[in-house]
Amino acid sequence: MHLTRELARAERRKSELSLMVMDLDHFKEINDSHGHHVGDRALCEVARVLRAAIRPYDICVRYAGDEFIVVLSGCSADEAEQKRQELQQGVDALYFEARPGKRLPLGISVGTAVFPHDGESYESLLATADNRMYQDKANRKRRSGRTGSRGPSAQADVPGSPAGLSDIDIQRAASGIV
Repeated sequence: MHLTRELARAERRKSELSLMVMDLDHFKEINDSHGHHVGDRALCEVARVLRAAIRPYDICVRYAGDEFIVVLSGCSADEAEQKRQELQQGVDALYFEARPGKRLPLGISVGTAVFPHDGESYESLLATADNRMYQDKANRKRRSGRTGSRGPSAQADVPGSPAGLSDIDIQRAASGIV
């Protein structure tokens, strides 16, 4: 409902709006290795960092499982990129203890779509941001050297993930062209 209102406002004002889709990295391993109660605490800590880093009139919601959506009103692509980096650094800097003495690194993968450049509907913006999030997840995994399940913090590659997609591929996917 909030996004529908914000999209209508952005269209009326001829302004931009950024939609970010975020996914907690290696969340399944946290739940599997340390239990769902620890996973729930990790989600709460990430949500706290996200809410603290956005403006009071922006919105951050848990979308599903370990995913969050952030809506940034009046936010250009350049501003969204700066915010993406800030949010990732904030989560990366979290000191999260699964249990006393057992620190777990946390991270988020983020994809961004900007109205009206990347789409004009909730569905197209969400699809674009989601695809870019998977692209970011693959890039983060490559940079960290995690290519398979080699320990509790490694994550197996997801078959059919959109890693390596170009912006044109993402735009086509967002508009339903396969």
